[in-house]
Amino acid sequence: MQAWQHLDEAHALAQARARDADRSEGRAVGPLHGVPVGLKDIINTLDLPTEDGAVLHAGRMAGRDVAVVALLRAAGAVILGKTVTTELATYAAGRTRNPHDPSRSSGGSSSGSSSGSAAAVADGMVPLALGTQTNGSVIRPAAFFGVYGYKPSMSLVSRHGILKTSRTLDCVGWFARNLDDIAAVPSRPRPAYRSSSTASTSCSSAMTPSSHRPRRAARRRWATPAIRCSARCGRCAACPC
Repeated sequence: MQAWQHLDEAHALAQARARDADRSEGRAVGPLHGVPVGLKDIINTLDLPTEDGAVLHAGRMAGRDVAVVALLRAAGAVILGKTVTTELATYAAGRTRNPHDPSRSSGGSSSGSSSGSAAAVADGMVPLALGTQTNGSVIRPAAFFGVYGYKPSMSLVSRHGILKTSRTLDCVGWFARNLDDIAAVPSRPRPAYRSSSTASTSCSSAMTPSSHRPRRAARRRWATPAIRCSARCGRCAACPC
């Protein structure tokens, strides 16, 4: 199926053993405890390369987890690897094949950049995989491969640290084979964990305490570059200032 760009068996097993240790030692476990998850190869992680489907980015290590990956780890997920994407998640056709019939389309070059994640789920390699959508890169491969593709509302899931193709259209989504699994993916932090919901604003009013939300003028800094964000509190993981 050529769904995977990077798989590290030893690292995946080490994560699984750590999850087993958490349970055996009586530590709290999350809703995705021990569940293997695939990530589209434009989603930065601390411990796996993120190559953006581009030869020029081969072996690139981001050095940190993006907010959505931190949420998955906090929920107990095991990050199995990075799934194939088109070059820079744009129009070059990817190499992933349709798991039901390799001769058929995997979503098209213009809307198939998350086809690796969709194929990994459709072929039973993982129960969950994350992708992104600008045009139709979640909903289209999901339809072609016969799985559920969830494209959430804008600003529900942080995009910070993920390759940007459109500031106003990019969205993180995910694939599963049933709706219960779709609903199990955490999209917002628990009360003890605070994060921004999108990279297009300095902080999210829905996910950050009112005591350190930026002023209205600060949230307009994208239209007025001379205005600097006044909420340099350090508590918003995705604050771009």
